[in-house]
Amino acid sequence: MTGNTLVTVTFILLCHDSAERVITLVRQLLEEDPDCRVIVHLDKKSPKDTFRKLVSALDDEPRCHLMRNRVRCGWGKWGLVEAPLRALRYALDQEVLSDYFYLISEYCRPVRPLIELREFLTENQGTDFIECEPSDWIRGGIREDRYLYRHYLDKRKHPKLHRWMYRVQKKLGLKRQHPKSFEVRFGSQWWCLSLGTIKKILYIATHESEFRRFRSAWIPDECYFQSIVYKVSVATVESRSLVYTDFDQSGKALMLMRCHDVPSGFFFARKYMS
Repeated sequence: MTGNTLVTVTFILLCHDSAERVITLVRQLLEEDPDCRVIVHLDKKSPKDTFRKLVSALDDEPRCHLMRNRVRCGWGKWGLVEAPLRALRYALDQEVLSDYFYLISEYCRPVRPLIELREFLTENQGTDFIECEPSDWIRGGIREDRYLYRHYLDKRKHPKLHRWMYRVQKKLGLKRQHPKSFEVRFGSQWWCLSLGTIKKILYIATHESEFRRFRSAWIPDECYFQSIVYKVSVATVESRSLVYTDFDQSGKALMLMRCHDVPSGFFFARKYMS
């Protein structure tokens, strides 16, 4: 199998913390895969100096694209959906096109050579790798109420007020109806999707208003893309993520210190400090 026959990959990198960590990861990706592209979205809440460092280190790299049209991201909030949506729109508008788009964070690291990822995707070309599971995928906390009620506040910043608003809505009978045109599915935030499916997602995001309910859902990054893909490309879905994450009992991602902690079948690991 020669390099010319392999599919190409664009990595969408969500980051918010360390410019040095992002720069190291981007350079690793570009070095290991000479045909890949990287689109970097830095949380708009991050310090301006962080973005300046990224611009200084990466802006002259033709295969790295730093998003200027950035959005504020908060855990469990719509920004974690809007950020990759903006990156995908940018990719299509600027013709930063690849056969696959792979969503990762600055805390992800490759655990296998990137050539093996391209070989795997070539052998499975057309398959979309994203968890699309029923609500029992959620380990703890609310399930359907994530999207049947409106959650406007950041739970980590305002836990009591967040809980109060939820309870008030339940008491006043403000529960929304289940969506009629699609089935809500859940899964990991991290996915690897084909270009054809990406185009369908962007069409749905623009034209189907029923999906706008996720703007006020709780943790929409675990159900928005999953629900759209299940609606438009269920026949091509392999319901699993190619990014490995280990969780504790409360659902918090654990730090991985060794590569052999990662089971086979994954190409990146989250919170893996190589």
